[in-house]
Amino acid sequence: MKTRYFLPAIGLIAALCFTACEKKDPFKDNKSEGYLTLKLDGQELTVTKQLTGSLHDTAANAMLVVSGMTSDNQLVTVNILFPDKQLKPGTYNLDLNGFNSLGWMKTLGSSESYAADDLTIGASSSIKIESVSETAAKGTFSGVLIHDVDETKKKTITEGKFDVTVLKMY
Repeated sequence: MKTRYFLPAIGLIAALCFTACEKKDPFKDNKSEGYLTLKLDGQELTVTKQLTGSLHDTAANAMLVVSGMTSDNQLVTVNILFPDKQLKPGTYNLDLNGFNSLGWMKTLGSSESYAADDLTIGASSSIKIESVSETAAKGTFSGVLIHDVDETKKKTITEGKFDVTVLKMY
């Protein structure tokens, strides 16, 4: 093949390859659809950024993490452990191992962060799963969160609810 035909043919093939490939946006493609809302000490919060429902498959269990950030960058997370990988509706309360926990942080990296992950210091959480599968989860939650440093400071979550599509993580 003569060079004058070969170079345009390579250019045409390269152009087709680059335009045919769909570029993936890691923030758009790894984002759940749905909602996560709650009241924190009576203040209504709605996750509007980076909403994610992710299902983590471990050796013995499955862990669902629903999290995201509000418009003013408050971080919220709901974590549910499904023993023996049995994804089923039910009520999941905070246990002595710190499973079935809730968390809130004023802003990412802030020293003002609270969690319901330790029963021995007065934290509590109740997460009711209405429906769950490898592709979607819906539920409600409430609890008492304890400051990460000062155990005398508490925040109360009421009217928490979520309905999200789920990304399976391996």
